Amino acid sequence: MDNMDSEDGIIIRSPLPGELGWIIQMHSQHCAEKFGWQGEFECVVAKIMVEYLSSKDPDKQACFIAEMNGKPVGCIMLMRKNDTEGKMRVMYVSEDARRKGVGTLLAKALLEKAKSIGYKTLGLLTTDKQIAARKLYKKIGFSLVSSTPNTTFAKDSTDELWQMEL
Repeated sequence: MDNMDSEDGIIIRSPLPGELGWIIQMHSQHCAEKFGWQGEFECVVAKIMVEYLSSKDPDKQACFIAEMNGKPVGCIMLMRKNDTEGKMRVMYVSEDARRKGVGTLLAKALLEKAKSIGYKTLGLLTTDKQIAARKLYKKIGFSLVSSTPNTTFAKDSTDELWQMEL
């Protein structure tokens, strides 16, 4: 992927070596601090990175890093669910980069890639605790389609499945 620049100096690019480890670290630390999610959640994020790296179909997925001032400040991943449906995974924006359009830029890059791959539908899993993220998902066109009690890392929350047609 070529770098995508914004007027605010935000660059959306492919990950550099080692940055998938950064995703695990930052996403896990943020959710531990904000929601109290510990080892089980970090394991979930690490498994997503392993799935991404070991994919037998790398042309059907993507990872984007948002960079500001030479440092990564956000990420988002597109993974294959089946031939017509993609999954948005591990969206994260650091606290100091929030409310600067980073999440929107990451989402736009992912949506463009999903369309270019030929996905017809895009889905994502989140929880009811992720209020700011849920607002962004709704803003970019996702709709909540189902919710169930979380039985793993976030027992005090509800898992939510969101989808959108591309």
